[in-house]
Amino acid sequence: MSNEAQLREAWDRFMDDLKSMGHELLASAPTDPDRVDGIRFLLRQLAYREEQLIEFPRTARPEFFLPESPTRKIFADCPDTIYRQFNVAVGGVYRITGTRGASPYISFTAYRAAVTDRVVADLHDGEIVVGDDGTFELTVGGAPQDTNWLDLGDDAAFVVIREYCHDRERGVKATFDVAQIDPESGHRDDLDAAGLEAALGIMSFGLGWSNTATMNLSTALNERPNIMNEAAAELVSEMAGTPHNHYQLCYVRLEQGQALELELTPPPCRYWSVHLNNWWLESPEFRDGQSVCINDAQAERQPDGSVKVLVGPDDPGGGNWLDTKGRTETILLARYLLPTAELPPITTNVVAI
Repeated sequence: MSNEAQLREAWDRFMDDLKSMGHELLASAPTDPDRVDGIRFLLRQLAYREEQLIEFPRTARPEFFLPESPTRKIFADCPDTIYRQFNVAVGGVYRITGTRGASPYISFTAYRAAVTDRVVADLHDGEIVVGDDGTFELTVGGAPQDTNWLDLGDDAAFVVIREYCHDRERGVKATFDVAQIDPESGHRDDLDAAGLEAALGIMSFGLGWSNTATMNLSTALNERPNIMNEAAAELVSEMAGTPHNHYQLCYVRLEQGQALELELTPPPCRYWSVHLNNWWLESPEFRDGQSVCINDAQAERQPDGSVKVLVGPDDPGGGNWLDTKGRTETILLARYLLPTAELPPITTNVVAI
């Protein structure tokens, strides 16, 4: 019996959902550039969901793919971070091997497929044993171990590795390989009509959820412009952040001829940065060296250790500048990894330029 009718119906449902989501994104965006970005955001997330659910199924041999990248962005991705993901099967046991490199921070986080309470377990590089030669081995899932073990619980769906870099292009990066220990993996199953129909349904739900979560946060930030806001732990979990990060966000709204000046005194930490995002919480284009992110290794400091950052369309000719490329509305995110002291408030001030 032909599967044409089944697939036609599944495809039509998916396309109807996609059409509705596109219209919602266009209605939500506050500016013309954000409307263009919104359709691209949906396409980028569609590509990610397709890979997650179809190309790299949980029942197949584990392989790394990129949940976020210079061309795939969500939930305030960091321009300094390399993100790697692999999917895991229920009851699966895996081994990650690699070299530590020189990046300031690496973490391994197991997530469940949920919309709240998403983090199952988390480790950073300071919590694992690394050999004198810089190599390490980490067991993922299975029975508890004294060291170098990441728990998958009974409901983890995937693992994300984050590598924060001070210099994404020239820094000494870590390396990672992943293998399945148990159960033994064979050839992956061919995709059939039932599997494709199910994947389209899950894709539609996932796209709708991520779109709504993004629009809700941006809308809430827009109600308190030019003021830094603390990100609650529940929000970090919902947006699949790392528990080791502390976040502050600000919706920037300017008139022509204005810029936003930030002043902060970062506490000691593994890494900190301030970077730009659009309405969809995507970092701007940075592949050509655009000034969209300033980290602790790059920032120019005042004599007292404080840092001033200017956010706006015109290069001040020195200091710490984040380039809005002519946009008068953007979203800032400041993050601190493993701070050893309380975060001081970030003061903001709209200035004429």
